[in-house]
Amino acid sequence: MNERFRIYAAVALTGLLIVGAGLLFLGRSSASSAASVHQIKPLHPRTKAKVALAPPKVKLAKAKSGKAGVRRSALIAGVPTQLAHALKRHAVVVLALVTPDSEVDDLTLAEAEAGAAAAHVGFARVNVTNNAQVEALSALIGTNADAQNRLLDAPSVLVFQRPQTLFVRLNGYVDEDTVEQAAVNAAPAS
Repeated sequence: MNERFRIYAAVALTGLLIVGAGLLFLGRSSASSAASVHQIKPLHPRTKAKVALAPPKVKLAKAKSGKAGVRRSALIAGVPTQLAHALKRHAVVVLALVTPDSEVDDLTLAEAEAGAAAAHVGFARVNVTNNAQVEALSALIGTNADAQNRLLDAPSVLVFQRPQTLFVRLNGYVDEDTVEQAAVNAAPAS
């Protein structure tokens, strides 16, 4: 036999043995891991209340003349209400897109509000659980499949210019200085 052929045969046989041993090892490890499922215990176990729940008592109020009895719309001309009102009063608006009861979102909200105040621009907030406002915001600026340009990431800070133009989108936690700089950059030149 040729010396070159013997070397190729030895390398091929060694490769087959390594692949076979790997498959055998993986096959056994998956079978053993399926048998050892670990159940996670909750930190704060909930106790079930043994109280029968009565239907809530609803007190109907008579409609009053004026704004007190009027329900506000979530949108104004296809724009979330908070953003529309802020853009009427300010040329630049910082919009925080947040989820309620989230620590990171609460921190981002506070930083965005402080950055907007430092830059002397408008501030608004949109709750991502309000579908009408999120759909309007999506239609307003469009969505992108690229992970870094997704609109509905919460928390996010969006900086808008009047009339309704998105200047910059900052996904995730953003500090006050970054928000302030973005708002200053978006401000129209005097």
